[in-house]
Formats: sequence, C-alpha cells, structure tokens
Amino acid sequence: MLNSHGLFLAILWLLAGGGIFVFARWLGRVLDKFPLEPDTRRLIMIGFVGIVLFGTLNFVWRISHYTPQDTADSVIDSETPAIGTDDANGLMQLHYPDLQAHRQNLKERRAALLNFFKDIQLWAQASPHHITFLQSLINIHWKSQEDLKEADEAVDLSVQELWIHYSTGEGDYVISRFKPEAEILVERIRDAQRFDNTGFKAEQTEVQDLLEQTQRQLAYTDIPADPKDRRKPQAFVAYTPENRKMLVDWLQQRQETTLLNALSQLDDNQHQITTKLQQLQTFMQQTDNRALYEALQKVIASWQDLSRYNQYADYQILFAAEVGLLLEKLSVYHPKHISPNPRTLSLIQQLHDSLLQTAPEIARRAQIRRAEVERSYSPTSFIPPPAKRR
Repeated sequence: MLNSHGLFLAILWLLAGGGIFVFARWLGRVLDKFPLEPDTRRLIMIGFVGIVLFGTLNFVWRISHYTPQDTADSVIDSETPAIGTDDANGLMQLHYPDLQAHRQNLKERRAALLNFFKDIQLWAQASPHHITFLQSLINIHWKSQEDLKEADEAVDLSVQELWIHYSTGEGDYVISRFKPEAEILVERIRDAQRFDNTGFKAEQTEVQDLLEQTQRQLAYTDIPADPKDRRKPQAFVAYTPENRKMLVDWLQQRQETTLLNALSQLDDNQHQITTKLQQLQTFMQQTDNRALYEALQKVIASWQDLSRYNQYADYQILFAAEVGLLLEKLSVYHPKHISPNPRTLSLIQQLHDSLLQTAPEIARRAQIRRAEVERSYSPTSFIPPPAKRR
C-alpha cells in the first residue's frame, strides 16, 4: 500500500509525463505551420522538448527526494513557536506583560458590552414595561463602550507599529524604545476602565431608583391617581398573555410558590370577570327596553372598573417580579473586579421580601372587590309613580 507521500509522487510523475507529451504534440502542430526542413524541424522539437523534459525531471526529482524531518525538535518547533518571534501578541507577552494583560482585559470588556447591547434589545422586546429603564442603561454604557473602543484602537495601532519595526529593524533597539510608550498605553487603558467603572456606578443609581419605585408601587391598594389629573386613575398597560407566561415560567423555575398562587388567583378572577362582562353585553343586545338598557350600563361599568382593578393587581406583582428577572440578566455583564453595591443588594432583598408578603394580600383584595360587585344588586323600580287623581 502506498502512503500519502508515495501516492502524491506517483500522481506527480503521471502528470509530468502527460504534460511533456501534450507539449510535444502542441509544438509539432505549431511547427507544421512553417516551411521547415525535416532536419531543422526535428532539431527544434528535440531542443524544446529536451529543455522541458530536463526541467520537469529536475523538479520531480527534488520533490521526490524531499522528506520532512520527523525529529522531536521539529515537532516541538511546529507546535509551540517561540514566544515573541511569530506574532505581535507573543512579543507583547514576552516583553510587555503588564500592557498585554490590560489590553486583553480591555478587549474582553468590549466584547461583553457588545453582547450586552445585543441582549438588551431582546430584553426590551420581552419586557416592554421596562423600556425606559433599559434605555437608560444603554445610554450609560454606550459612552463607556465608545471610550473603551477609542483606547483599544489606539493601543492596537501602537502594537502594529511596534511589530512592523521589530520585524524589519533592530529588534532590541525597538523593544527598548517602546517601553515608555507601553507605560503610557497602560495608563490610557486604565483611564478607559475608570470611566467604565463610573458607568457602572451610574447604572447602580438607575437600578436603585427602579427598586424604590417598584417598592412604592407595591404599597398601592388601589389604582393611583393620574399625576396630571387627580380625578382620573393613572394609565397603565396590562401584561399580555405572552409576557405573563414568560414571567410565570421564570417564577416556576425559581419555585416561587407564594407568587404563583397569587397570580393564579388573579388569573382565575380575570376569567370570571370577563365571562360576566360577556354575559351582560349579551343581555344588553337582547333588550329593547331603554330603562333596562340604562340600568345594565351601570352594572357593566362596575364590572369594567373591577376588571381594571384586577389587571392592576396582576400588574403590581408581575412588574416587581420582572424587575428581579432583569437584574438577574444584568448581573451577568457586571465587571468581575467590581463588588456588588451593598445598597443595591439590600434594596433587592427588601423588594423580594415585600413582594412575598404583599402578593397574597393583593390577590385577596381583588377577590373581595369582585364579591362586592357581585353583591351590588339593588332593585331598580321600573313601576312608574301613580298618576295624581283630580
């Protein structure tokens, strides 16, 4: 059996022979176009074919007699190139390890931020109730990303210039000349990292504000008034079935039984309210009596108010739970060298404890409200007052 090297040589010999034969045929056709004597034509053919044959045989012979050195040294050299001679990163690691370490940290942080910007867009799609909060995080970290990018590009340019001069000039001289520049670049990276840390502090402020806002929202026993018009309830957007399912699935993974029970009660409450409203709408469509129609309108208004109240109760629990979900996602992108903010951790724990304590009460109040509406019937007198007798 031929090994791969032998097979390659056999194919090479066949190609060489075929190539010479094709060349001879082609040259013969070309010479036929000229009025040459047979001897002259024969000499030209022998000369050109001989030159090609000699060159081809010489090339194939060199290839066939070349064998790679399978020594231990050659294997080591091919698998583990000497640091500092084969690439710029190796040179940096060998002569400027501090700069290379800072440079690597800078690139890792930039990559993490780029992934963060991609993920936060997905978070915003899945959690539209928190778009304002998420947008503030984008604004904060975008400034950090721009500064880190500027520092990274400046350092890369200096390293590329160093590598070019090291590769083409006096290596030792280039290395010594770059040392002051390396110190400057390290400081530039540190400046960018300090600015990034400032962004983390600004992020923590936003997180703390959100936690405090959510804590206050949990304390409401009714839909709060609109700040612009105290006579109207504050507008809010109920969670869609898709958003709600996502949060319920997350709570199930965390085995938050207390919250799941409260949400289940509110969901059942909402189904019953919706059914009653549909029944009332059917009755209204069936009646032709104006007096009865107006009486049913008042009943429907009561059930509609109850529906909004139940949705807001559901909203209170889901909004607070979603804050926990977003902070869990956000923690993955926190710089490893920065310790968690103690006040933030305290507020997170306070909100979780408050949610566990408040959620059952929120669900209970919604059920009480429904019972009140169900018992709000007061007979309407449709009998006209007796006419006065003269």
